[in-house]
Parts: sequence; structure tokens; C-alpha cells
Amino acid sequence: MSESNGSVSNTAAAENNESNAVPAYFEVDEVVPHRFGDFGGALSWPMPLSVSQKGNVLLAASHYLNRIENPESAYIGVLDYLNGEVRLSDDALRDAPSALEKLITGARGQALGLAVQNRLNGIATDVSVNEYAMAGIQLVLYQGSLEDPQRNTVAGFDLAGEKHWGKPASAIFNNLVEYLVKAHLSSRRMAQLTANLLLVWKAPALLISDLPDHLKYGSAAWFNLAVAAQTIEAQTPGKVAYMTFAQVMASAESAAQADPDVTLRAQTAALVDWGVVNGLLGKRSDDLYTHSQLEDVKTHFNDQLADRLNASIQLNSEFPSRKEIALARLKERFTGDVPFEERLLEQETAEGGDGVFLSADGWNGKYSLLDIAMTGSSRPRRWKTRDARLLLHLNTINELHNLDVPQTFQTRFDNTLGKLKDGVRLTISHLISELPLEDRKNLEYGGVTFFQHKTYKSNGHWGKDLQSTDAKLTIKTELGRDTTVYNIHLNRGVIERVEFTQAVPGESYDTGSPSIQYATESFHAFDKSVAAKLLPTTAILSTTPASYASARTQTIADVFVKHLDLDNEKILKDAKGQTTKEREDAAAQRVIDFVLDLIPFKSAISNFIKGNYAEGAVDLFMDVLGFVTAGAGAVAKVAKIGAKTASAIGKTLKAAKIIGAVVIGELNPLSGLTGLVTGGTRLLGKGVNFVGNQSLHYLNKLRGASGSYDLLRVAGRQHGPTLIGVWKLGEESVDGVGVLKNGQFYQLNPVNNRLYGPPGDFRPKPGRLGLGGLDNKDLGRFAVKASEIAGLEANAQGIFRSADGERFYIRNFDETGTEAVYQIRNDFTRSSDFTDVILVDPATNRTHGARLWQVAPDQWQPLAIRGGNLTDEIKWIPSPITRQRLQNGLSEPIIEAITTSEVAHLSRNWGDYHIVPFTASPTNIHHALSGTEFAQLSISCDLFNSKFWSNPLEKNSLLTNREGGATMIFSMQRMKTTGAVKTEFNALRALELQAGEVPGKIDSVHGFWVAQGGYVDIPVHPGWADADHVFTPGFGGCSFVVDQMGDSTLRVRHVEGSKEAAQYNNLSPHEHGMGQSAAMEFTDYGVGFDLNGNADTMLTGFSYLKYDRAAKQWKIHYQSQYGAPVINSYSKNDAGWFKPSTRMALVYPQTHIVKTGTKPVITVANVAKRGEVYAAIPA
Repeated sequence: MSESNGSVSNTAAAENNESNAVPAYFEVDEVVPHRFGDFGGALSWPMPLSVSQKGNVLLAASHYLNRIENPESAYIGVLDYLNGEVRLSDDALRDAPSALEKLITGARGQALGLAVQNRLNGIATDVSVNEYAMAGIQLVLYQGSLEDPQRNTVAGFDLAGEKHWGKPASAIFNNLVEYLVKAHLSSRRMAQLTANLLLVWKAPALLISDLPDHLKYGSAAWFNLAVAAQTIEAQTPGKVAYMTFAQVMASAESAAQADPDVTLRAQTAALVDWGVVNGLLGKRSDDLYTHSQLEDVKTHFNDQLADRLNASIQLNSEFPSRKEIALARLKERFTGDVPFEERLLEQETAEGGDGVFLSADGWNGKYSLLDIAMTGSSRPRRWKTRDARLLLHLNTINELHNLDVPQTFQTRFDNTLGKLKDGVRLTISHLISELPLEDRKNLEYGGVTFFQHKTYKSNGHWGKDLQSTDAKLTIKTELGRDTTVYNIHLNRGVIERVEFTQAVPGESYDTGSPSIQYATESFHAFDKSVAAKLLPTTAILSTTPASYASARTQTIADVFVKHLDLDNEKILKDAKGQTTKEREDAAAQRVIDFVLDLIPFKSAISNFIKGNYAEGAVDLFMDVLGFVTAGAGAVAKVAKIGAKTASAIGKTLKAAKIIGAVVIGELNPLSGLTGLVTGGTRLLGKGVNFVGNQSLHYLNKLRGASGSYDLLRVAGRQHGPTLIGVWKLGEESVDGVGVLKNGQFYQLNPVNNRLYGPPGDFRPKPGRLGLGGLDNKDLGRFAVKASEIAGLEANAQGIFRSADGERFYIRNFDETGTEAVYQIRNDFTRSSDFTDVILVDPATNRTHGARLWQVAPDQWQPLAIRGGNLTDEIKWIPSPITRQRLQNGLSEPIIEAITTSEVAHLSRNWGDYHIVPFTASPTNIHHALSGTEFAQLSISCDLFNSKFWSNPLEKNSLLTNREGGATMIFSMQRMKTTGAVKTEFNALRALELQAGEVPGKIDSVHGFWVAQGGYVDIPVHPGWADADHVFTPGFGGCSFVVDQMGDSTLRVRHVEGSKEAAQYNNLSPHEHGMGQSAAMEFTDYGVGFDLNGNADTMLTGFSYLKYDRAAKQWKIHYQSQYGAPVINSYSKNDAGWFKPSTRMALVYPQTHIVKTGTKPVITVANVAKRGEVYAAIPA
């Protein structure tokens, strides 16, 4: 997108040794993209080119290329034309970024860029020609409609075409190269370089190095890679093409958190691609799908993710150990120093008696307690020993037959086998779903037969004995006239197509040992109902099968499990042990080894479990199920997922230490997107890079936390008048920064602080307190020539000083973008964040009108609007800022940040105060919070000071919990003062239920509590038994804000004064959910005015939320308080006779309520759920 100093070559692949197993994680930040970024040039600017401008770029580039004489061949592409002058060597072509740079900066490349720049009347900068050249090259290669760009298409080539499904990235790249040559868009020699140029801009994931061979397009693993790549690319365009697979996946989580809006777009786009490949969505060129369609695909994706996790967990199930079971049982029976594994016991010689005969049963010699416990017996035996440690325990030892170790072992063994079978079924389904489309259709619609591979040995009696059955299962499909054969290798994690021969079934003999016979035999270990499911189907073959969960896939998976024959009676007989204990253990181990050898990548997993990372993989390991880990040992320790919820899956992914896997939560593809892709204007030329909130972040950064616009002023000094405003692009309006040059506005890229593009239609936005520049038409006769400030530079306060130092000027832009220059008197007030001036009439050289103050750089308004100057009528301070209305009906999440100096002139003197006693009694809380009483009596929150609680330490955590707040029972107290000042006020408090306080019917409500500087989440529509009030500490500069987080949740914040940026304005977009629903700010309650309308007094406030059940809506209620009482001391108990009062308050004689107000909390339903509005995916 932009140039930066330096370049970087492709990151070398990590060595396969232990020293290089970790560095990929730490080298990510050292990967720097080329100075040309993603090589999109002007097409990657923050404010995209319009369709008309792109057309002009194409015309200018084509016209220039057509003028180049004597091409070497009639069939060459744009890079061949540029190379005609540079003449790159074969070695130079191998370094794609450097080669492209040489072509772009060569004479022909520069001439092409200059031609485009001149055609668009673009502003010239040190990088503009390069950026126009790159845009021209990309659009010359572009072979589609400029009005309707296709998201997955480059140069008319469909990267997401059916022939790429189930294929590795290298196959897509090679197909693109061949296409470019056949389409005469490149010579054979330049085709790979051309492909690199196209992909680094449009699909950089295909250029990531060290991609695993089994990473296939359209798979869940590809989904994870695509999301990670796009979120990284949105932050640093051009970086992904220089990264390894390990680096991309290691960066996935942090990249996803950088801009949740970008992440959501990337997930939505990748989900659509995954849904199309997996037969869940039909492919649409316009990428428009209903919300219910996307929700359905999301459900399938998360379900399959849960299945793959369960398969991974089940395939790593640990077989039971008879020894460990026995030791655990022994430790339950014995305490102290007992030698469990020393052979110190021998069986007594049995004699008859009492009708019982005990035989030695072949137990000759000495045995340990562990031997006895592991073997088990159906009846007791008598043992003897000379070891003093065991003599005391002989009675217990003789009862060891009832430990049931063999039975427990068998139960657990069978349970493990069951888990492995389920894991195998899920794995086979997964492998089938990742096959190329043609193979999936063969398996889904064709007739299917199975074959096993067996080894026999002649027994010398005209017969033969089965020696082994290969774990490989062969499948033959017959669809129409085509016959295809596949081998399923579970241990390799592949289903591969093999050459069809008529020798299926067939047999052969070992030439070195004629007694050994190899046979391929039909496998029919299933009933007729299963066989019927394997016959050819009459489905429409053009339909993409939903392979993963289809009945045919499940049948094939079941047959494969039967083929493994894990329930073979001989194996089970050997496992149970019908001979000696040693042979029994060996047989069980053979079963374990046999099954574990079936697990895909078992050797690598074993190495990870043992800690041999260098023997397992390079940096990160991607298993056959598509999971990337830095070690597979954790998977075996994770419990199986029950409910397939996003939360449950996410926790399991984290516990299993799986890297980069995406579980899709709330899906709202319309938010922030509608309007940018509808109508006649298509702004999303590249997709997710533009739909994020980067421009909003940049604007907030330029404004500054306090609204001081310091960075904007810096840009203004470098480039000229620089304003925040709105660009008109066709029918759309987009926030941005405009710089005035030669009477026209140009765009500013806040990332690299460069101007770019042609001039455009720009309108300044209001500054502080929602004010823009004053209307220059009204003061036109006082304006002076703009040449008066030519060559002058404004100071930090926006004031120009003449060269002789005698005259001062200001420049003002009104809401139309019109510029005017005015002379001001030299007695202006100046401070770090506040400047006010008064105009001079150039005709009379006398001052005129009210004083002006700067609401934003080069935007001025009368000081009376701010407070502090005479005005003709009484006015309340206007809404602090102008918020943009979001597409969903909510407001832009921003509140005004007013600094202390801005209100320093306001008086806090509410008169003389008196400290007087008061009485307290319960009162009707509903009356206190509404109507006449709310308008007449101040409500105090002082009783929430923990010093007034019975147990301050115990209750303090509830009052100060900033992340989630609390719920309490609240009541109201009526306070009546006596002494020098007699007045009344109400005080809110929380009942101390643990102290025995009981809520009443009229003096108590159930509500939420928001700590100062914190938040609490509340339901959009609480049930009848739910809390329906929200309370918070009193206000003295703070704000009370409500955001809608989702369809069912609101987040209420108490934002502290002077901390608006940290606690609200600069939060990540996901912290604001769908947008702002309501806000009560300082200017709503905090400023009092005199009779002339001058802001002269600082006020305090009380506010709360209440759910109106009749209107089904929350509302913010607030009161503005003049001289509100302050509780100094308080006790629930009255003072005794002749004792000083236990309740004292600081009271002002003139205390009163200035005003009250109510603000509705606006909520909206998910846009896509209203009438199935179509969601557009970025192109």
C-alpha cells in the first residue's frame, strides 16, 4: 500500500533441528514487507479508487503500452513490455519482489506511472508514480468487469475454481502460470513473476512458504490459514508473502485481536469459500447470501471443528495399564512402607479341610504384591512371607482376589477401543471431505466395492494360513463408464487414487519365498442393507456433494472400521490372557501397538509427547485433521467436547494448545458493510483491508485523546490546511482526512503521512462540541485575501503572524469546505488547548463581533456557544459531538472528551455550606426516582462509600468490580437535615442481606451496579424476575454510556472524566459491539448558566437506568444538581439521648435540582434477521 525504507528477501525455511523449532515465533516481527507493500499501488490506498477512476487508469496504461514499438513477440504481457528495457536475467527473475521493483522503477515503468498520474490529475509525491504504475499494471492484467470485481479472481482466473478444490497451493499457482501463458497475458519466461505480482496483491496466502503438502484448498485448515493471512495483511499489506506457514499461524491469534471488524470480514469471506467447496452453498458471482444461509454454514463448520477435535482426542486415547490399576488399588488397601514390587511372597502348601481345598495353580516361586493384584483370582489364596513389612498384612494379602484388576483393565481397554473406533470414523469422514471434487463425486454417487490385502502362508497340506491383513483398504468406484481405485492409508492420513488394473481382486506369490501368497480379496463383512447403500445413485452429478456428513461417507467410514477388525476374537482372547501373565501382557501390548500404528503421524506425535521436538517437526506441526500445534501431547489430556457450542469448542482448542484454529462465534456480515457494496458504487476493491475500522483509528489518533488535534496540526504544517471530514465517493460518504492544495482537497494517508490520489469532493466534519467552522458567507465582508498568509505557517493554536510581526490572522473552513482568511486583534487568549480571538474589520480596522474559539484546526466558532461570552438568548450547551448514525440504526461509539482547562472558568462555588445533623428513614424508592420528587430532591450515592457498610472489607469487592459489576437489592432513604439548614434529600443504598436486612415492597428494587470506571452487562429485555434498574456512583465530570453488544445484551459503562479515551473512545471495536445506544455526558448535566445564557457554574449529577416494561425499553434518567448535599458520617442506628449525632451532612442553603432529563436507550435487532437482507462479501 505504501513505501517504506528497506526491503527483505524471502524468509528461509527453518532447519529441521531443535535449535530452529522455536525461533519462528520470535522472528515474525522481523519480517518486513517490500517498500511497495502489496504491489497494489493506488488500488491499495486507504480511500479506494472509484470505478470511473479505475477505468481511466486502465485507459492511460493501455494507451502507453500500445505506443511501445517492436515487441519481441506478439503474445507477451505487460511485464514483458516493461522488461524490454530492463532485461532481467534468469537469476533476477527468481527474486520476485526485487524483479518487480526493477521493472516498476525502470524507465518504462516510470513512464507508465506518470501517464496514469497525469490522466487522473493525481497529486505528485515521491512515491506517486510508483503507486500509479503498480495500479496500471494490475488493471492491465485484470480481465473482468471493473463495476463488479470478483473476490477470488485474478486476471480472469478463478483461484477458487472447482479444479482447485482439495489441491495444494502449489497446484493453484502452477495452474495460474499456465493460464497466463495460454491467455497471452505473459510469456512463459515472465509467467511466474506475473503470477507473483497478481497474488501478492489479491491472494498472498498462496505465496506463503513451507506450506504442508497435505494443506488443501477448501479444507478447514485452509480456512484458518486464509483468515490468519488476511488479518495480518490488513495490518501490514505485503507482509504475508514473506512469511512461512509457521510464522503466519503463530501470528494468527494476535492478528485476529488487532481489529475484530477485519477479522469478522475475513472469517465471513473464508466461510463462504469453505461452504461452497463443502457443498453447503451454491457458488454466486456476486457473493450475496442470506444471513440464514451463512448461519447454517457456520453451524456446519463449528460442528465439524468439534468432530475433528473429538477425533484427535479419541485417536490419542491412552490404553489402560494393568500395572497402574493394580498399584492404585494396592495403595488403597495398604498404608506405610509396603514393598509392592519386591517378590517376597509364596503360596502356602494347600491341605484339605472344612470342605475347602486350595491348590497352588502353578504359582511356584516367589511373587510380589503387584503380581498377585495384576493377575486376580476368583477365589482366595493363602500366602506366606518372612519379610517383617508384610507379616502384619497377611490377612489383607489373602483377600487380594477381590481387587478386580483384570475386570477393570478389560472395561477400560474396551472403552479405549470404542473411542478409537469413533476417532477413526471421524477421521475417514474428514479425509473424504478434503478430496478433490471429482473423487468426492466418485465416492458419493458411484457404485462402491471394497478389497482387502492379505498375506497367507502354505501349511503344507494343500491349505494356507492367514498371516496378516494389511491396514490399507482399497475402494473401487464405478460411475458411468469410469472406474477409479483408491487406497485408504489411515496411518499416513491419506486417501490416494491409484492406477486401475483388472487384477482387482487378484493374487501373487513371493518370488523369494513361494510359500508366501499375497491376495487382494473382496471385502463383504456387512449385511445387505449396507450393500444397498453402496450401489450407484441417480443424483444430479453437477451437484457438489456435502461429503463430510453424507450417508455414503458414513457407510464408507463404518466399513473401514470393520475392516480393521479390532474386535477379532483371537486378538481379544490373547489380550485377556489364557496363558501365563507374561504372555498375556505381551498380547495386550501387541493390540495396543497394532492400533497405535493406525494413528496418522503417530511417530511425530510420539516424539512430541516424549519431548523430542527436533525429531517431530520443524516449527509447528499440522496433523492430518488440520490442527496446528507446537506439540501434540496436550491433546490426549483434553476431555471430549459435549455440547458443540462456540464457547466449548474455543475452550478445548485453548486447552489442547492448538494454534490458529478458528471457532466462529457471532456472525454479522452486514455490520459496517451495507452501503459500501450496494448501489452503483463498489468500494471494496480489495476486500477486508478497507472494511476494517482502520480509518476510524487513524482519525481518533489525529484528534488526540483530549481533542487537541496535535497530530493533525503537525500534518497541517507539513502539507497545508488539514481537516477531518467526509469524502463523497459516488453515492457514498466515507470519513477521512483532507488537505487543501491549490484550492482543491486531496486525501492524506495517516499511515505514512503522504498525500495521494486526484482531488475530490471533501466536506469538513464538526470539531469539539459538535461544531464546525463558522459560515464564511455570514462574515464574508470581513475576509481578507488568502495571499496575506501565503508563505506563513500557523502556530500550534492556528494563528498566523505576518512577516513584520504586526498583524495576526486565522483561517476558517466552513462545512462546505470553503476557505476564508480573517485578521484578528493581537490580544488573543492562548493556552495549550484553548485559543480565543476577535476579528478585525479590514475596512475600519476596528474589532467586530464576539470572540471566536478554535473548535478544530482551521475551524472557528463564537465563544458564546462554549460559554463565557454574552449571547442574545439563553442556550444550553449543544450536544457535545455529532455522532455518525451507523447502518444498523445505532450511533458511532464516541463521547466528548472535555479537559479540565476547558471548564476551568466555571465556578464551583455553590455558596456557604454548613455541616448539620440529619435523620434517616426508609422512603418509597419508586417515588424518589420519578415524577415531582425526582425533580425536587437530590439523590445522593454517598452511602456506597464502603466506610458506611457494616463490613467494609467484605462489601468493597462488589462496589469496585469494574469488569462485570454486580447485582444487589437497592433501597432509598429520606434524609432530613436539622440545624442551620433545614432541607431534604434522598440517598440510595444497597441492602446488606447478610447482615439481616430484609427488602420491603416499596422501598427496594433489584438492580445492577456499575463501578466508577467500569461496566456491567444487562439484558436488552429483562425477564419479570430479572433486575430492571442500573445504578452507579454520582457524576462530577463522568459520562454514563450504553452500547448494544448483541441481540440480547447491553453494556453499561460509567466513564470517568478525563479518561474518556482510555475507558471508551479508544477501545477496540468489539468492545462496543453493534454501536452506541445512548449516552448521558457531562454537557447534559454538568454546566449551569446565568440569565444571559453564559456558562458560569459546574454542576454535579445523578443518573440511573430503568427498564420500562410497558414500552419494552431501557431509559436513562438523570438530574442536574446544584450544591448537592454530601454525607460526612452515617449510622443505621440513631444516637442516644445527650449523645452527638451519628449522621452529619455538608449542606448548601441554595441546594436544588437544576433540571432532569430522560434519554431512551435505542436497540436494534440484527439487521440480517429482518427480512433476510442479503449480506455481501468483500470483493
